[in-house]
Amino acid sequence: MRGTLSQSSFRGFAFPHPATDQTFLVTALIFTAVFSGCATVSADKTSANPAAAKISVVPSNIDFKAVVVGQKNSQTVKITNSGADSLGLERLLVSGAGFTLSAAKSPLTLAPGQHVDLSVVFAPSAPAEASGSLLISSSGLKTPVSVPLLGSGANAAPALVASPTALNFGTRAVKSSTSQSVTLKNTGNIAISINSVNLANPAFSISGLANGLSLSPDQKVEFQVWFRPSAPGNSSSTITVGTSSLPTPVKLAVAGSATNSTVAPPSSVPSHSVTLDWNASASSVSGYHVYRSESSSGPFERLTSSLVASLNYKDTSVRPGGRYYYVVTAVEADGSESVYSNEVSADIPST
Repeated sequence: MRGTLSQSSFRGFAFPHPATDQTFLVTALIFTAVFSGCATVSADKTSANPAAAKISVVPSNIDFKAVVVGQKNSQTVKITNSGADSLGLERLLVSGAGFTLSAAKSPLTLAPGQHVDLSVVFAPSAPAEASGSLLISSSGLKTPVSVPLLGSGANAAPALVASPTALNFGTRAVKSSTSQSVTLKNTGNIAISINSVNLANPAFSISGLANGLSLSPDQKVEFQVWFRPSAPGNSSSTITVGTSSLPTPVKLAVAGSATNSTVAPPSSVPSHSVTLDWNASASSVSGYHVYRSESSSGPFERLTSSLVASLNYKDTSVRPGGRYYYVVTAVEADGSESVYSNEVSADIPST
């Protein structure tokens, strides 16, 4: 923490340079990268034609991870003839419970350099682990190519979370207009459609959130709650957001008071910020971009509309009680941008 409780500070970013991929690390924070594989199989031809048949399969294995029972997910497999002669694929076969091959046509012949894209589908019927394989057979290969398939069925777990869970506008002047932002996030594993948004007290109103909005898993929407008091006194209400996927609506308490006197913004509404610091890239760059997410490993949203020339950035848009994750990129003069730095997190005090 830097200075007061309302400000958090972190140091320790790493930058892979856009041109050289050189990585600059600070402290013990580690940046890792994962690369998908490629399976290549060859087979010797007859002595009359000693050239080898070659087939490339990308990716070399498929993991669908968790798919909700009753739903399906698909991934594409690219098969390329990387040899010098035409290659016939006589059979394409998928095995394993819940795995299918969409619109597969065999036999088929691939000219040298030609490829075909196959769509493998996983639709689990039970909440259990599943495994199988995609078998690619060709008379030009010594043995068939097998692509392992993995996945698991999961029960539907709908969840919708509002952040923050309560708003207090403090004391405001009569007929003034003040807003605060609320984030509504789908933290479950199925899509959720909002079918009702209710707020009874006319001193409060909502913008940016309406019936019929659908949120996919991990998707979020930010909306504004307005306080426009028309008479002196205390006001309170509850925002209820209903969906057919949840047994009870999401509730958000709102409160505020009004006076005929002109008042300053209430000190009861906390204001926090996060200050980020990083070391300069060893190579010459035009500047940096800062990205933020509310989930570890992203997805990240860019906070900076233009390049940051300094080696620090202050994020003043954080909310009390939240947790945020940050990464930084370096940008060269030609506009090329590095991959993300290592990730740091910040916990914001609730008061």
